[in-house]
Amino acid sequence: MFIRAPPQRFLRLKIFVFLSAICIFSLAGTYMFASYIDTASKNNNYLTLGFHHVYVVSERTHESRRREMARLMRFQGILFGFYPATSPHDIDNPDSYTHWVGEDHWARPMANHTEPSELLAHFRTHMNIINDVVRLQLPSALVLADDVDLELDVKQQMHAIVETLPTTWEILFLAHCGPPETLLPSLPSSHDRLFVASGTPACSFAYALTYQAAYRLRRVLNNMWPSPQKSFDHVLGDMIRPLYIEAYAIEPPLVAKAAAAAAAPAHSQSESSPPPLYSLRNSTLIRLGHMI
Repeated sequence: MFIRAPPQRFLRLKIFVFLSAICIFSLAGTYMFASYIDTASKNNNYLTLGFHHVYVVSERTHESRRREMARLMRFQGILFGFYPATSPHDIDNPDSYTHWVGEDHWARPMANHTEPSELLAHFRTHMNIINDVVRLQLPSALVLADDVDLELDVKQQMHAIVETLPTTWEILFLAHCGPPETLLPSLPSSHDRLFVASGTPACSFAYALTYQAAYRLRRVLNNMWPSPQKSFDHVLGDMIRPLYIEAYAIEPPLVAKAAAAAAAPAHSQSESSPPPLYSLRNSTLIRLGHMI
């Protein structure tokens, strides 16, 4: 004789199966969404050369440079943002200077300051960028001048290099003006273009830094402003030599100054810095028809 099960038991079984299915689909969906977010994050970093943001430093009057730089970055498919550079005019005319949103209201240099206005403007510009990295809590950022050229395969090269960077890195020079960094040994199991920085990169027209480096640099630079005795480039070099900051350099460089910089040097590079020594193997600007 067949005995029919109570209706309540079937109802409980249906509820159990329904809830189990919801849990399974929820867990699967969470995993798939997390994987999508992770992939999207990696793709986004690929479009910013492996860093969380790309600053392109440009003075207000550099309209032609911004057009050329936007063209170059658009060709490369690199996400970036222009950053207002402090100019010598801003240093010499503080009353007419307008602070941009988020900028610290920095102390004015003395009217009879002995430091060149170009040096102070360059110094203040990089102070502002470093403050911005700390304020936004960016894990890393790349800083470029508005008159640079890039290797054609810079994204592929940087993707490979960033993957081999030590987790403790703080500064990475994509370009420099000093002697070849190959005088120092490369890192074990690292990219063949990645070397320990010697402390003589000399130029700051293409470098990346971490939040930790920005936080430490801000304390040092704030103590020196408004009367720094050295350029920003030299201060950075001094902090690298005693290994206060863990720095690396790419050799040969992946970034170089464009030809326009030789005729009209930008204030994003200090007057005391030596001229760039390197040209690129495969120039993006040449590919775009810009004769260098």
